[in-house]
Amino acid sequence: MDGNMKKRFVSLFFIVSAMAFLSAESEGEKQFKANNPSGAAVLLESEIQRGEISADTYNFLGLAYFQLGEYAKSIDAFERGMKSSYADRKKLCFNEGNVAYASGDYEKAENCFSLAVAVSPQMYSAVLNRANARLMQKKYGGALDDYKLYVAAVPDDPQRDSIIRLISYLEEQLAFEEQEKIRLAEEQKRIAEENERMQAEIARREAEQAAAEAARKAEEEERRRKLLEEVANSLQQTDTTNMTAGAEEVLDYEYESELD
Repeated sequence: MDGNMKKRFVSLFFIVSAMAFLSAESEGEKQFKANNPSGAAVLLESEIQRGEISADTYNFLGLAYFQLGEYAKSIDAFERGMKSSYADRKKLCFNEGNVAYASGDYEKAENCFSLAVAVSPQMYSAVLNRANARLMQKKYGGALDDYKLYVAAVPDDPQRDSIIRLISYLEEQLAFEEQEKIRLAEEQKRIAEENERMQAEIARREAEQAAAEAARKAEEEERRRKLLEEVANSLQQTDTTNMTAGAEEVLDYEYESELD
């Protein structure tokens, strides 16, 4: 066997070996499938540390933590898996959404399902779960769209009748919200108009009070002015017996009186 043949054989050997490794179940995966999530989590973490990572390693790890009720660790496992080139990221994203939903983080769940749908629009299970996540957030319009899309795409789903009833309820709810929105807008307009009229009435009364106060002050001012004039007039010396030409002076007349 020449050198080139040897190189090709070695390369082929490693490729086949790698494929066999990736397709074989690890001990961690076996423990998970044997319904031993606690043992599976320990083994899977150890396998990840050794670099023995398959397409499902992080998925089984996340599911194992989920079964143990350790939601934060479960989500962390799925997030770590999203960085792996081996992992099925669509599956990880979908399962992470389910864990987020179970933990009550409906916004995160919606985002995970939306990412899965963006990658694979035909992943209708993610569409249905996203509808549920939106429903829990009271995003009724988006939830309604998803439910309609799902029943149209999966007409034979056993839950179809329940989903149809839910669609009907959501349509009624949205119609009610629209009517309520109109009613509230009209109520706000009525209140605004009443407040405007009340403000105008308050301004009118304040203007009347200001005018009355100004008139009262003017009347008081006039009364004081007249009182001061009366006092000044009473002090004015106008009696002729008290009139004089100047200090002790006698008026001289240069002509004689024609009167006898």
